[in-house]
Amino acid sequence: MDVSHLLCLQKLLPAANRGTIVSAESIAPMKRNPRVSHPGPTPVIATSSGSLAFPPRPQDLGGQVSIIEFPKVADHRGNLSFVEGGRHLPYLIKRAYYLYDVPAGAVRGGHAHKICEECIIAASGSFTVVIDDGLSRKEYFLNRPHYGLYIPRMVWRELENFSSGSICLVFSSEEYDESDYYREYDEFKAAFERERGSSFSGPSSGIPGAKT
Repeated sequence: MDVSHLLCLQKLLPAANRGTIVSAESIAPMKRNPRVSHPGPTPVIATSSGSLAFPPRPQDLGGQVSIIEFPKVADHRGNLSFVEGGRHLPYLIKRAYYLYDVPAGAVRGGHAHKICEECIIAASGSFTVVIDDGLSRKEYFLNRPHYGLYIPRMVWRELENFSSGSICLVFSSEEYDESDYYREYDEFKAAFERERGSSFSGPSSGIPGAKT
C-alpha cells in the first residue's frame, strides 16, 4: 500500500479513529544509550615469592617446599590468576585434578611421590597441608587462590581442616601412575632413608612460610 492509498483511507475514517499517519522519512533515528567503556586490566608481571632457584630434575632428596605467588590481574569485574608450567612452576604441567565436597573432618592425601612434583592451590576456601620431608613435619595453611604450595618429590603430604565449600586444585608434573606412589608412611620412610644414605647431601635449610 503506497502513501496515496493511506491518505485516501485517512479521509474515509472517522476523525476519532484516524490516529496519525507518519511517513517513514519523519521518524527520527532511535537513540541508543552510549556503551560505557571500562579501562582494561593493567598487565601484571608474573612474580614468585623469593628467588625460586629450582634444581634440575630429577631432584635429590631435600628439595625445597616453597610458597609460590602466582600473577594476579586485578579488575573491578573480578580478579584473574594464571599458572604456566615451566614459567611459574619448575616443570611442565601434565595433569591437573581438584578435590571438592570434602566432608568435615576428612583427611586427604596421605602419600608421597617417587618422581612426581606437585603444586597445591586453595582455589576456594581454605585447608591445611601437613608436610613431612622425612626429617620434620610442618604445616601450611592455604586460603588464597593466587598462592600455591610447591611440593617436590619424596615428600609426604596430608590435607586436612577443609572449610565448607573449599576446592583444592593440584598441578602435577607427571600423568597418573600408581607405581609412583608411596601410600604407607613406613614404606616412604624406609625408601627415604635408603635414598638418603646413598645420595642425600643434607637436609633443606627449612621450609619458608611453614608453622612448626
